[in-house]
Amino acid sequence: MDRFQKNLWLFFTIWFFIGLVLVGFSLLPPWLEWANSVFLFASGLYAALYLWDVVPKGRFIIPVIFFGSIIIESIGVHTGWPFGTYAYEADFGVKLLGVPITIGAAWLSVIGASHAFSRRFSFRYRTVLLVPLFAVWLDLAIDPVAANVKSYWLWQDGGWYYDIPTQNFIGWYGTALFFSVLLARFEQPVNLKVLEHNNQYLFLMLHALFGLTAGMAGLYGVTCISLSAGILYWYTRGGDRFAKSKQKQIS
Repeated sequence: MDRFQKNLWLFFTIWFFIGLVLVGFSLLPPWLEWANSVFLFASGLYAALYLWDVVPKGRFIIPVIFFGSIIIESIGVHTGWPFGTYAYEADFGVKLLGVPITIGAAWLSVIGASHAFSRRFSFRYRTVLLVPLFAVWLDLAIDPVAANVKSYWLWQDGGWYYDIPTQNFIGWYGTALFFSVLLARFEQPVNLKVLEHNNQYLFLMLHALFGLTAGMAGLYGVTCISLSAGILYWYTRGGDRFAKSKQKQIS
């Protein structure tokens, strides 16, 4: 398993930097669009390995996130609730209930990365309080690029933030909160710290990819939001050390 984790992370990292150049600078040719699905599945699988370590007695949560997010997205596509009215334009491969199955992998990436990033803080209920906020933080970078730059999906209604409905972010928060409550119920201290640290990097890598792409398209506000993730990472430098210092202050 350790070798598989290392090889998967190596593969994902290489794939990420290739994608950072091709997607960030709009160099991805149409015949290579399938690479997006590979990126999502690789990141989702690595996040799932992390969550597997986080909830050893609640591993059913992993398929709940994967299939639950697809079900919620399907409701959204067909009813406009809870995210607003939208439609997928790009072909992300096989669909389930009218939703590309890559969306399930994407949600695993978001929840896993957000949970790992929340571990840089040490206070009670951090999972329930921080993971939904970090998930929305990621969507503040993802949605403007996916909808306005890449046209992966299109919104019927507009909003104040890059013409994206505010309802979308409320829906993201509610969905992430549901998954976070489940994680908080079963989570345990992580045994494999490398998984935790790499998923924190995943949080930053997702921001880097969408932040760069947004900046190249002139969406500088999105780039600033993504840069703020790096600033917070630097401020909490080391995570464990930051957490320990907070614990000392409390004691």
